[in-house]
Amino acid sequence: MANKITYEWEINALDAKIKEDDHSDVIYNVHWGYNASKGDYTANMIGTHSVVYDKDNFIEYSDLKKDDVIKWLEDGLDIDNMKLNLKGQIELQENPVDVVLRPDW
Repeated sequence: MANKITYEWEINALDAKIKEDDHSDVIYNVHWGYNASKGDYTANMIGTHSVVYDKDNFIEYSDLKKDDVIKWLEDGLDIDNMKLNLKGQIELQENPVDVVLRPDW
């Protein structure tokens, strides 16, 4: 059976307002990586995602978990398209269509 592609989020940084309303460290931007692996093959993409401040559902930074941030990302990004992109990158590694030629002259 062929290896299945596994996907994993990486949260690289969070941009935050020092203060907004009565809250501190209010996240407004997530710097993320999304990684795929299948056997010896890996592919990744990186990006940023803006988060809208919601005072009614605010999570204090000290209480914020990686799963909370992943939910923001998955609610706001086209995950199916991202997985297709990463799958395509891995397929090209498994079955290359290009080669780099390095002349010795």
